[in-house]
Amino acid sequence: MRTITIEVSSVRKSLGRFRRAWKTRESQGEFISFDSLDTLLKTLTSKRWELLRTLQAHGPMSIRALARELSRDVKNVHADVRALTDVGLIEKDGRLIRVPFDEIRTEFVVRSAA
Repeated sequence: MRTITIEVSSVRKSLGRFRRAWKTRESQGEFISFDSLDTLLKTLTSKRWELLRTLQAHGPMSIRALARELSRDVKNVHADVRALTDVGLIEKDGRLIRVPFDEIRTEFVVRSAA
């Protein structure tokens, strides 16, 4: 099963994980890191989550077919697919797009100022 974790993380934490993987030659898992919760939420909107869930449920499909399934405008779906491809959550194979992960996890912590 292929899993990816989406997190809010500092560059320092991400580099630390890379160093551990380099030294131990063991996978630390697959991660997509955002520098802030605000950036994560702007990138992974509710419509984009719905798009990801639909692709996971139906498997590879064209952007046009996905737009029909979501009852959304093709142009807007195309923009969302581009954004999700840019962060690595969607892959293209010719005219078809797919989510290459069986499981997508999110991880972030909200702490009090005290």
